[in-house]
Amino acid sequence: MIDTQKLLTIIIEGSSFVSALASIAAGIIMARLNKKFGTGILASGFKAIAIGILFIGAGILIDAFESYLEVSGINNPFITYTLLLAKAPLFILGTYIIVIGSKKTGDKLESLTK
Repeated sequence: MIDTQKLLTIIIEGSSFVSALASIAAGIIMARLNKKFGTGILASGFKAIAIGILFIGAGILIDAFESYLEVSGINNPFITYTLLLAKAPLFILGTYIIVIGSKKTGDKLESLTK
């Protein structure tokens, strides 16, 4: 008989790894963008946002690894807390970089239209 709990966990972990790899690939593609649009504002904005996406992708990978450890039955509080302390700043920093990069890009584009 199939253990539905383990199957559901495998599906969730698989989707976490796919989303992490997709975000890392998007971050790399955006960071390598070197075409200059107008004054290069969009290119610099994409690079800033790409760095944030890479941080979030790393956080997703740590989260998926943490889920894998839980399903495997490895219940070490030190490892759990260490992964949590590594994951949370990555999500916070990545989100902060994306928001600030988007705002600066938007402000620069707005100043060009005045």
